[in-house]
Amino acid sequence: MREKGLPTLIFGEVLQELRLRQALTQDQLAELADTERSHISALERAEKGPALATIFRLADALGMPAGELIGLVEQRLKARQA
Repeated sequence: MREKGLPTLIFGEVLQELRLRQALTQDQLAELADTERSHISALERAEKGPALATIFRLADALGMPAGELIGLVEQRLKARQA
């Protein structure tokens, strides 16, 4: 059985890793994704899950297709559940 909060937790981890890999601050990513820094922070800390529109904006801001971003989350989720 899938833990309810695990996908949200993993999304936050992946988002933070991708942001740091590109040497972006939360403020910079928020500006690129047309959102607030506090929203990026809440996503990274898994306090809230991302809406579909947010996933698309974040992926665009990180220079990747939304499917690739979700794919990274899905891979890590499967690895943790194995």
